[in-house]
Amino acid sequence: MNRPVDRPGKDREPGVAERPGLLVVTRRYWPLPGGWESTWARLLGELVRRGRKVTVLTPRRQRDWPAETVHGGVRIVRLAPPGSTPWSELRYLSRLTHAMRSLRDDYELVLTAGLRGDAYAAVGEARSLRVPVLLQPEQPGVGGDCYWQIEAPCGARIKRRCYRADAYLAATPLLERELIAAGYARSRIHCVPLGTALPAMAKTAERIEARRNLAQADPALAPSAVRKLVVCVGRLRLNKGLGLLLDAWRKVIEQSQPAELWLVGEGPDARTIREQIFELGLVDSVRLTGAFDDLEDVWRAADAAVCPALVDGPAVGLLEAASHGLPIVASDVATHRERFAAEVEAKFYDRNDAAALARALIETLTDATQATQRGEATRRRTARDYSLSQMADAYEARFEALLAARTESVR
Repeated sequence: MNRPVDRPGKDREPGVAERPGLLVVTRRYWPLPGGWESTWARLLGELVRRGRKVTVLTPRRQRDWPAETVHGGVRIVRLAPPGSTPWSELRYLSRLTHAMRSLRDDYELVLTAGLRGDAYAAVGEARSLRVPVLLQPEQPGVGGDCYWQIEAPCGARIKRRCYRADAYLAATPLLERELIAAGYARSRIHCVPLGTALPAMAKTAERIEARRNLAQADPALAPSAVRKLVVCVGRLRLNKGLGLLLDAWRKVIEQSQPAELWLVGEGPDARTIREQIFELGLVDSVRLTGAFDDLEDVWRAADAAVCPALVDGPAVGLLEAASHGLPIVASDVATHRERFAAEVEAKFYDRNDAAALARALIETLTDATQATQRGEATRRRTARDYSLSQMADAYEARFEALLAARTESVR
């Protein structure tokens, strides 16, 4: 990964008054790859353009990263990262609360990612400073925030502190239901769907240019002109369904036209996935590309996208593929089905059935008319329901409501 460099911040839109500052507390942020990371960066950049002063508190993941920088108009303050022991975690939370106090003049609201240690520290400090605090759970299901609060040794204590937050933002109806089931106040839970930018549709010439750009950056990423390109974007983890996808892909290349699959991202299971690619004889048709700071050329180069997650998640890759008008093949997890209609907008398959996934991919690659129609339908739905502008509107509405309530309470 390249070393992040200072970038000049973008001024807010002309004629827009500066709004009360926002402090965002998150463990993962730009330039780390991932769906939530890219969503945070886009959203916060949009808030800056609307006049909101934004500061991010996050760990310093690499030693050569600057302790403070600006990206997209967002000030990023990086703290010494936590280690792997409980004591190092406590020291990190102490650094976090100290940083919140030292930055107090820069914000009037706090938004924290997750319902774990950071939320515990942020809620406690924000309430002592009399600042409204919002919590944003990031992952539903097993391994998600609500589940973690049940299983972790300190989960119950953290949960009691999280109950004291002023508002909760759920990215999906599933997360909203989990928060309610976990005992969080219904009146403070707000379902705010994730949003994404809506770029221009890539034409054939632009697709060719995008492939050329990628090949220039890395000669290994030069798909054959006669091959269809399918991309899968996300963390390289087995619970993302990548093992099943590789099993299905072997059937695809045996029965379909020439095609290439790119697994775009980084993750802890990269070595296992690479070994499986070799064992299945897929070296010539599957690429582990690594992570990209900007996925625009990847999406423009692709002919289709596959989202094979075995468990529910924020489904950021699904939305980004849809925003580019790509035909999508996706597992039948709840967050995927909540986004798009089966068959009309996306092709769904039983999440545990490699043969069904292979059939869906083959149909998408061979029936260009149907695939194009589905891609256009998902793009229309994204523009209507999942735009970045709508997401920013919803966040701003929550911010202003909390600030107004605070003003009223001190009168």
